Amino acid sequence: MCPSLDEAKAKSEQVIDCTQRHTQASPYREQMPETNAPRPFSLDAIPTAPPRPALRSDPSAASVRTSLVFPVWDPEAPQDCTALFPFMVQLGPYRLRAELRPPRRMLDGRRRTCLNLEANRIELRADLQGWELAGAFLESLLRLSHFSKGCQQGCVEEAYAHSLATGLVEFAQRNPRAWLWFNLLLSQIHSKPEAFDRTARGACRRRPRMPTRVMVRRFRVDMRIISRSDSGHAFGWYDLSSREVQLCEGLGGAHLPIVAVHELTHAIHHVWGLDDHDPHEAFLQAQLRGWLSIIRCNPAAWDWLVWAMTPTRG
Repeated sequence: MCPSLDEAKAKSEQVIDCTQRHTQASPYREQMPETNAPRPFSLDAIPTAPPRPALRSDPSAASVRTSLVFPVWDPEAPQDCTALFPFMVQLGPYRLRAELRPPRRMLDGRRRTCLNLEANRIELRADLQGWELAGAFLESLLRLSHFSKGCQQGCVEEAYAHSLATGLVEFAQRNPRAWLWFNLLLSQIHSKPEAFDRTARGACRRRPRMPTRVMVRRFRVDMRIISRSDSGHAFGWYDLSSREVQLCEGLGGAHLPIVAVHELTHAIHHVWGLDDHDPHEAFLQAQLRGWLSIIRCNPAAWDWLVWAMTPTRG
């Protein structure tokens, strides 16, 4: 026997009322137990123009880490790891995973970052954010680059400049996902709205111009192209007296960024007053602070270098 229209309507209202009461009483969303497992995220899901959170209006560590670190859940991840980065870092013969860790679970809890080569990982302190996170990651790259290339205590200034230049370009070309993440981080924390991540994806609309000057600390360093006849059979020069980087005309491929970064690193060493007799740690700290100052104070110059180092540049 078919129910009347009024009876069907009454039953429908009862069902809706029961569903609403169940939803309001359900503790799942409000009382769901928290877990330390990082939420899944994939770099492949990044849109063409990724959103950039307003970090200055919301500087909490949790929001920064959610936006920038992209932690991924791995069922085989160590229990003492706060989050895994969704990429491996390959330099020389090494292939390391990058992890956020509490200080007590790091190789040396007094440092912001540690290279744990025996465990095949880069350890970053879990409370880092913004420029501290960018600096710690860059420091780990510098240490790994110098170690993998045998650049250590006793090496001359020229060796330190070339070790950094070849290591940074190698990182960009062998680690596209990590390179994208690093430049996305820089784009989001920079004081001016920048699109380094777009350039790192090879999606820039026009080729960035080579800078004509770069500020290193408080000093102006000029840059210009010179002819092959003026280059003296060298690919580039750094003039100490005029603080000028000179690049030979016609450089291309990976050779262009290697020479540019090499000569700019000479400028950093000059500004910091380093010579062949300075200790290893002095070179490393000067390079770290010098390159962070270039990135922060010269966004157009860094954008050009990102374009030059990215293998898929247009």
